[in-house]
Amino acid sequence: MNVPDTSTQPSNAQRRAQLRTQMETRMQEQRQRPLPTWLASRSGRRTLSLIPAATFTVGVLAAAVSDTIPGAFLGLAVAILGTTGILLLRRATRMLDTAPENLLDEREIGERDQGYRRGFQLTLTLLGTLMLLAALDAFLAKTATTELFAGAGWITLTIASFLTVSMLPSAALAWNWSAPVDDLDD
Repeated sequence: MNVPDTSTQPSNAQRRAQLRTQMETRMQEQRQRPLPTWLASRSGRRTLSLIPAATFTVGVLAAAVSDTIPGAFLGLAVAILGTTGILLLRRATRMLDTAPENLLDEREIGERDQGYRRGFQLTLTLLGTLMLLAALDAFLAKTATTELFAGAGWITLTIASFLTVSMLPSAALAWNWSAPVDDLDD
């Protein structure tokens, strides 16, 4: 019987620890890369943090005209804005929103936590806006026999909302984020 020698093979726990270490090393290297000049400026980050609002606004417009050719183009614009916004916001904040806590200093942990709190508040605001739009749509459907979002409009609006909500913590971080100051005593 040919039994493999398990004494030289790493255990599952050792492999997980090794993969975790590799992932943290890769993330730390990515976080240390310098930002492009336009992302490093405060005004650039603040402008970038408005992409979720633009995504949701274009999503509402796309939902309102969803069954038309302009609606299809607006839906495509929502997808492009959302995907680009997610990637750029993560880059602008040096992936602070997803970095493991052991890679962050106290200031970064505080900024990340504040960004999550603000992102949660913004998410509740977005959900309230969706509730108002749903109530308005129902009111228009009953009284004026017209709908605010006909056909696939609610699907488009739901996708735009998911993309927007996924950007909100990073957008809140980008709005207030300050680049770390290098310690001179290191």
